[in-house]
Amino acid sequence: MKRKIVASVLGAVLAVGVVAAPASAGTGSVSDSDGTRSAKMTVTTPKYVTINRAGYTKVPVTAKLSFPHGGTLTGWWGGDAGWVTAESINGPWAFQSADFTNTVSKTKRATVKFRKYDHLVPQRLAIGANLSPEVSGSWLYPSKDHLTTVYLRNKRAVAGTDAYRAKGSRAYVRVRATVKENVWKSSWSDTGTWKGKSGVRVAVRFNPSGPAGWRTVKHVKTGQGGKVGTKIKSSRGGTYQIVVPATTRTTAASGKDGVAKR
Repeated sequence: MKRKIVASVLGAVLAVGVVAAPASAGTGSVSDSDGTRSAKMTVTTPKYVTINRAGYTKVPVTAKLSFPHGGTLTGWWGGDAGWVTAESINGPWAFQSADFTNTVSKTKRATVKFRKYDHLVPQRLAIGANLSPEVSGSWLYPSKDHLTTVYLRNKRAVAGTDAYRAKGSRAYVRVRATVKENVWKSSWSDTGTWKGKSGVRVAVRFNPSGPAGWRTVKHVKTGQGGKVGTKIKSSRGGTYQIVVPATTRTTAASGKDGVAKR
């Protein structure tokens, strides 16, 4: 009952836009002490999670307890280990929570699930957690609304990569492809679709045949419909690769194709 009440109050506060600043993405910690015993809770999450519009978007969360002043973990205050919450802080409001299992162990794991009809978009999630250990007779309560953040990212792909020598211009290699991103079909849809993304800066890299290595030969921006088209003066054979770097909003993507020497 206590967990549900606290989660409801937290959700009501967040609904009106009062959100505390979270810690750096990936990890955060907090302590509680009764003056003799203390417990430190460290919460770890992924820095990035790709939005999965086919079903659930899952955010794994790990909470670890340590006891700087010694003591033995003997149980949970009120018989409830605690819970983890996730709420959006820069996108459409969303709130989900999950319980930690009540087994007596210093490491707790839970997965916060967002369903496809939560209409997630690339944004930041603030992860909060609570654990209530009983340490050698002391009841402690390490908890914090926002310990760490997770960036939700749309998935990108490079499709149809083609490296070739056009007839009549054998000294040049032409490289083309399409950069796509998985986005909502509409504001009310529960599913995503792949759409070409214009204005995306991509790197064209080349790895010549033989014991060489990748090097960037130029940067270009995608045109209408996400199309990439460029030509490079080269008589060497090897592999060309188009690379889209990852951001806090999108995943990385790449596509490659080979060409023979002139």
